[in-house]
Amino acid sequence: MAQSGARLGQDRTLCATVKRLAALILIVLGCLLIALGSALIGGVFLFREGDLPDAYAWRPPHEFVDARALAPETVLLPLTSASADEALDAALDRAHLDNAFALVAYEPFLDDAKRLGALLQLGTRYASAKNTRQAARAFQIAAQFATLSPMFSDATRLDAYLQASAGLRSLNAQTAARWVTDQAYRLAEYAPTLQREQRARRLEQIANAYAALNAPTLSTPARAQAAEAALSTTIPITRTRAPFAPTIGKLPRAPEVEAARARRIAVAQRLHDDVLDRAPKRAQDWDADLIGELREALFDEDRARQAYYDSSVQLPDEALVALRREQIAWLALKYRIARGGFIVSLVPEWEKDRAAIIEALSAAWNEYFRLVYAQATRLPSLERAPAQLDVLLHELFVVRWGLYVNQSEQVVIEKIGAVTQDLIDAAYPALRFDSITRNNQRLFIWLPDELYGRGERSLPK
Repeated sequence: MAQSGARLGQDRTLCATVKRLAALILIVLGCLLIALGSALIGGVFLFREGDLPDAYAWRPPHEFVDARALAPETVLLPLTSASADEALDAALDRAHLDNAFALVAYEPFLDDAKRLGALLQLGTRYASAKNTRQAARAFQIAAQFATLSPMFSDATRLDAYLQASAGLRSLNAQTAARWVTDQAYRLAEYAPTLQREQRARRLEQIANAYAALNAPTLSTPARAQAAEAALSTTIPITRTRAPFAPTIGKLPRAPEVEAARARRIAVAQRLHDDVLDRAPKRAQDWDADLIGELREALFDEDRARQAYYDSSVQLPDEALVALRREQIAWLALKYRIARGGFIVSLVPEWEKDRAAIIEALSAAWNEYFRLVYAQATRLPSLERAPAQLDVLLHELFVVRWGLYVNQSEQVVIEKIGAVTQDLIDAAYPALRFDSITRNNQRLFIWLPDELYGRGERSLPK
């Protein structure tokens, strides 16, 4: 009996110990679950912010084109008779977002409003498709393009910033959203072309953006400025200026080029139709014979075009502008083919010669900008510097887009600085294009004279 009692006591002690251990384990597990839940609720956004593209670093958009992600149904349209606008519309209509992004990245003369609208739309649609990284990238590129393009009014540029900022905030890309909002704030405060209602409404939106970014020291004054602007009787000191448009002459007919182009279009259309009919799942399943025909057609057209470009150097300058635009459009298409930007390998020889192709494209751009800048320089004195700035901004855009690799970005910026000083000296009523350095990256912003050249000190704090 004594031994039984002892064993019973031991069992009770062991049972109590097990119960205490079980309770302790449950408590620990509960704490872990609470911590995990907090991390998921409060920390997922930190993870997502770190997983998003760098807010300040820049790479040419075509470096983010993934040929494996392109949709076969619309990818060949740029090789057919479809215009760039038509190809872009078709890609967006079919929700072929990566195809649309490729067009935005490679097409050199896509209408600026079309390019900007497509980028903002791609940001929204990539976000809806849960492609958060590409969505943030599209919004960031849109904001950069809005800054660089000389074709946009202050109001259009400001609206693009606000849309990009809202899109970036929805992705929790806080750092990028803050930078774009800072750009918008300076523009809304100082742009001389904004009407009273425009300024007041945009400043209110900026105040809301800063509030969403947890920046009350900026949202409060922005809201006060919005209220003040709404009651202002000040008339804008200047109208929106029409951007400089170079004179583009007429080219003489080129029967050999026209015939070669017609053959390439016909073969590309047949391959496009075949892809639609058969819907091949893999690149290896595309019709090899048609690909071979297209390769030969592209070769023939390239030879015809090169002969035409070489024989046309004695044309008048305005016709040479048209010639260089033709050449640039062709070489940009050739460069996309060389980078494998059409899913299948169309011309393997060009893929091996990619460096020479981008060199030729850069040389064509160099000649184009020489001709166009000369046109701007010949304008009357009051129009000259603004037109020169427009040309240089376009040049900077092409450099940043990765299509003009032989031009130094620093050289273009120094030229912009010289023209900007001319505008300041002439008291020309406009904001000034400026650059600042952050995290060893060059950023661009439009500023008033009193903040121009002040670097980080020019930004809202």
